[in-house]
Amino acid sequence: MHDGIWKRGYRLFITLIVCCWLKSGCTPPPVQQHPPVDNTRVFNVAFDEVWAHMLSAVTTGEETLSFVDKNTGIMTFQKNIPVKQLDTYAFDDSGMLMSNATANVVVRIIAEQPNRTRIVMQTKITATGKDVLDVFLSRQRQVVLESKGWLEREYFDRITEHLKASPAHAP
Repeated sequence: MHDGIWKRGYRLFITLIVCCWLKSGCTPPPVQQHPPVDNTRVFNVAFDEVWAHMLSAVTTGEETLSFVDKNTGIMTFQKNIPVKQLDTYAFDDSGMLMSNATANVVVRIIAEQPNRTRIVMQTKITATGKDVLDVFLSRQRQVVLESKGWLEREYFDRITEHLKASPAHAP
């Protein structure tokens, strides 16, 4: 009689352990708050010149332009992020093994005054990866990661370098 109780208890215990283990792969981690990204720069240059330099900064061959409209001041593009550099560019709290990542960037260029232009960049990084349960189920999932601001800074630095090299702004 006691053997039957122990066997049922043991089976129940093992079942609970397996269920908890499987559930741990299904439960998303808690959302963490990340510091705000510096995604805005103001240039004391006319809109047309900033637009031209931003366009040349995002057409280096690493990016794929998806929308460009000078009248609204909006351009959007995608850039592949090497998985080895994902920690540099994004906060990854997913715990997943990533296989690829793409930065999706929306750029808004605003003429505040005749010689004062603001650029605002919004970046989301979409990554594809697997967690423990996904490995067993032979599937991959996409997650959206928050930017750390490094990608935005790279483009702002490119624009600054383009402006410095511009004949109108050369010393």
